[in-house]
Amino acid sequence: MTRTTGISVTNWAAAVALSIAAAISGAASASAKTVRRDVVVYGATPGGITAAIAAARDGASVVLLEQTKHVGGLSTSGLNRDETNHMYPKETFGGLCEQFLSDASGRGGGPTRRGGVYTWEAHDAEAAFLKMLADAGVEVRYEQLIDGVSRDGARIASLTVRGGDAYAAKVFVDATYEGDLMAKAGVSCVIGREARDAYGESLAGVIYPDKPIHVSPYDADGKLLPGVMPGDPPKAGEASPHPTPYNVRLNLSTRPDNSVPITQPANYDPKRYELLARCIESGVIKSVGQVLALYGMRNGKAELNNCQYSIVSLSMPGGQTPWCEATFEQREAIHQAFRDYTLGTMWFLKTDPRVPENMRKDMAKYGLCKDEWTDNGHWPWYLYVREGRRMRGAYVMTQKDVTEDRTKPDVIHLCSHWIDSHQVTRYASGKDGFVNEGRLWQKGKIYQFPYRALTPVKSECENLLVPVSCSATHVAFCTIRLEPTWMHLGEASGIAAAMAAKSGAAVQDLDVAAIQRRLRSAGIPLDMPANIDQIDDTRHAPRPVATEGSAAWIEAFFKQTDGDGNGTVSKPEWMKTKADYDWLFAVIDKDADGQINRDEYAAFQAYKKAHPDWRKLRQSAN
Repeated sequence: MTRTTGISVTNWAAAVALSIAAAISGAASASAKTVRRDVVVYGATPGGITAAIAAARDGASVVLLEQTKHVGGLSTSGLNRDETNHMYPKETFGGLCEQFLSDASGRGGGPTRRGGVYTWEAHDAEAAFLKMLADAGVEVRYEQLIDGVSRDGARIASLTVRGGDAYAAKVFVDATYEGDLMAKAGVSCVIGREARDAYGESLAGVIYPDKPIHVSPYDADGKLLPGVMPGDPPKAGEASPHPTPYNVRLNLSTRPDNSVPITQPANYDPKRYELLARCIESGVIKSVGQVLALYGMRNGKAELNNCQYSIVSLSMPGGQTPWCEATFEQREAIHQAFRDYTLGTMWFLKTDPRVPENMRKDMAKYGLCKDEWTDNGHWPWYLYVREGRRMRGAYVMTQKDVTEDRTKPDVIHLCSHWIDSHQVTRYASGKDGFVNEGRLWQKGKIYQFPYRALTPVKSECENLLVPVSCSATHVAFCTIRLEPTWMHLGEASGIAAAMAAKSGAAVQDLDVAAIQRRLRSAGIPLDMPANIDQIDDTRHAPRPVATEGSAAWIEAFFKQTDGDGNGTVSKPEWMKTKADYDWLFAVIDKDADGQINRDEYAAFQAYKKAHPDWRKLRQSAN
């Protein structure tokens, strides 16, 4: 068994979380009962929802078990877009995923697309999911926390939840971000990142794509500042216990009638943000947009995320590592630590005198959304768990599968997102600097996802499908871990689960051709596009056909890069298409407001035309 357990992290958030003892015994209550269905889906994430609907649509009796009081996972907890600016939706999307995207984005009377992507509001997404579940006749049970699994040989017989209720089924689907059912069932899984030589992946393991930041990470007593992990930076290419980072993906509002003020957290300590303060004072960070990734939404809202290319942002390096193996109580403590850090970061940017006035004014425009998550203090129900456990199944997807060997005989979905990991860890680099580690950002290609990567090794479990915590290395998972991808994999899992429940066959022994026929009939593309060579040879956002520096060129740049359609380009938007020129953003952004406007971009184009050696500007930028 390759599952990793007992990870030791001395990060302050982990220490807080792991010191809390379990408060609930899990003993069966007197009213405990056993519920029997053909298919049990654990986790009402988008992938779990589509799995349940697909199984019910194909005649299986289904119950969908959700840990919280709400369905939708991240798609109703702050992630408000389909992220197709880094995918090929026309060639790869279909089925229930397309149904959800169309319904959720079309509610509320707003536009269905912004900057080429579907966007929605969280409450509209939940309403869309609930309608889809109701239309399919899927029973949903909330606050179901897994406590154990009983097995009958190589099969799961039932899962038990806290309170003692048991759910017996012919087939089970684990659609949680953490892979909790999979782990309870004893299926092999891993947490963290493989070494570079484990699967021959050039992007694997510890990786340093960004230069050290020349800002001291030590306090006056020589101790590390909060947010900097202890120890020396690990060697590049080594395995790491730390997965892709987590954060709260919040929604903010600029409308006074729909805003709840950002107030000082009860446990606020400005020393917690000392590293951020020093980065601002040194001029390394010059705008709110370098700390908070803010994506435009309708109705005066903005979607808040960790910055993909960041110096200090909303992740807590190392704080994500103990999550999967933690108890539910410990997870809540970790989640609260992330909420506190997020609120504290916004309060710091809004009020601290070390923050320039223009940045404080920029932050002061925002408040929490009054109309979202009203039963949770206007905070999302889910923490953004980008990567939990990953199964070691019948087939392990690797970097080669998503970049080179991209066709599979048992294809069940076409994937296409970029290989995307945010900064994972942060260490001191010498006496006067620190270095962030783990960021991946590489253009994606269309590739076929195999059915085998949804199934465990047969000897370990014959009646479990895992569409979310599927079988992949960290590098491959960085292109799989998108909600639209998981929705497609969930639909395929639901179809397979219904087939297995009806036939009694092991999920590994199903007729894949029959699954593929059913997927095609549901409108899901499986074949590689006829023009795949042309797609591969073209940048995802094609270069505009116009004279460089012309007005048409400038307009094409904004059409391509201004994702939220507000007329300016933020650093996160810039990094989506210009990651190789991250240094250039600050050069063009003359007023240092974190946004490139048309005048600034036109001025740079004029300078570029007059100075063929313009790349020397990088020296001054660094």
